[in-house]
Amino acid sequence: MRFIVDSYAWIEYFKGSQKGNKAKKIIEKKENELVTLDICLAEIKFWALQEKLDFAEIKRVIRANSSIAESSSKDWLDSAEVKSEKRKKHKNFGLVDAMLLIKQKQLNAIILTGDKHFKENRNVEMI
Repeated sequence: MRFIVDSYAWIEYFKGSQKGNKAKKIIEKKENELVTLDICLAEIKFWALQEKLDFAEIKRVIRANSSIAESSSKDWLDSAEVKSEKRKKHKNFGLVDAMLLIKQKQLNAIILTGDKHFKENRNVEMI
């Protein structure tokens, strides 16, 4: 199966939390194809800086286990439309969340996350 691993799932994975252990089962299952969005790397780096963790090592692990999906200008513009629509129901639905939905559709993937904004969406694996 193909999964887009959200920042939320990676961070819980690196924390070793209970949610992270659920993510670990999917991340470390060799049959799964994993994708991480470029913007998620930025979110993970921000977290690593806040926690004073070695981002180079974190990035190495992510790259060893997943491919990195680059976002285009068109993707970002499409994300703005998705964000606008989702904000009608979730007042703090973010642009990165919208990008995950755009890439999910493009890649025909399941989003691996714990973000409550995705509970109502199809093809989401909540941790």
